[in-house]
Amino acid sequence: MSAIKRRDTSKKRNTILDAAIECFIELGYERTSMDYIAERACASKRTVYNHFASKELLFNAVIARFIVANEEQKQIDYQPATSLAVQLRQFAQLKIAVSQDAKQLSFMRMAFGVLLTHPEIAERVMQNTDKSEDGLHHWLQAAVDDGKLAIRDITLAAEVFWSMFSSSFFWMALLQGPQEKERTEQLTQEFLETFLAKYQVV
Repeated sequence: MSAIKRRDTSKKRNTILDAAIECFIELGYERTSMDYIAERACASKRTVYNHFASKELLFNAVIARFIVANEEQKQIDYQPATSLAVQLRQFAQLKIAVSQDAKQLSFMRMAFGVLLTHPEIAERVMQNTDKSEDGLHHWLQAAVDDGKLAIRDITLAAEVFWSMFSSSFFWMALLQGPQEKERTEQLTQEFLETFLAKYQVV
């Protein structure tokens, strides 16, 4: 396949994914049909099925795209000359940004309802999530290797970090909307200081 053909195929696939997001948000999973997604994407039903054999696979692909996009942003290189707090704040800002993305939050609210009522879909989504790369894990290892952090369990430390920010930003945003700017800064500073108090070498 030529490079131009691959780009065209990728562009059409992304157009279908964009249309699917809008349809799922607008109608919900059950009421959304492949016909409606094809219409919204200005594509034939056959084209949609050529890319995604079922609505479930298309739904999974949408979630996977969100996961991949978020994980790609987390690939932040460790900088020995930059303070740990400044670098960790970059990771925190990524979680905060998700909590302020109206379209992503609207889709995730709908998606969690689907995952609760369709355990088979939830299982496949979790399998894909488990395979995603966490850039914070690599960053923490680099900081440990540099003698700046003392961490025995990198995976656990990364989980602790993300749990703090997820609980106060992502999950709260799903239920109540984004935090106020002042509250966001207050919590961010407190979480960073708490994390570094536990792991930073002094």
